[in-house]
Amino acid sequence: AEGKDEGGGVPFDFDIVGRSQSSGSSPADAMGGALGPISGFAGWFTVDFRSRTDEVGRGVAPEVQNPAYLSTGPEMGYTHWGQQVFHLPSPLPLLAGQTTRINGTLEMMRTKESARLYNVRFRYETSRRKTSSNGEGGVLMKGKSEELVYQIP
Repeated sequence: AEGKDEGGGVPFDFDIVGRSQSSGSSPADAMGGALGPISGFAGWFTVDFRSRTDEVGRGVAPEVQNPAYLSTGPEMGYTHWGQQVFHLPSPLPLLAGQTTRINGTLEMMRTKESARLYNVRFRYETSRRKTSSNGEGGVLMKGKSEELVYQIP
């Protein structure tokens, strides 16, 4: 899964972690160059209902005649699913002329109480560099490794 630096999301790919699995992780890597703090992350799900074209599904899974797309994201307006906010313990500053990078993993684990509910573990590190620099040069700050766990009450 790849982050997007234009304000988009970091997808958690259920092609990698399927319904039959109780947990899984996906890399999360995002960069920001805008001003202001990052106070947390928002999550929602999107689903493509379409024919499988991978080796396992091709020729075995039924062909979907009318593919459909479902999103519970904020661009869709109100849905009864809503979105989930994952607050950070303290905001991450975004400063002029600098790029802040968040690099880590997102792990989702099904709860014992319900196969539809997940607890989330987010492990990450932050770094800040001059926006004009590339590679490892120009690193201004490297944060310590953090681990946050969000449990469904």
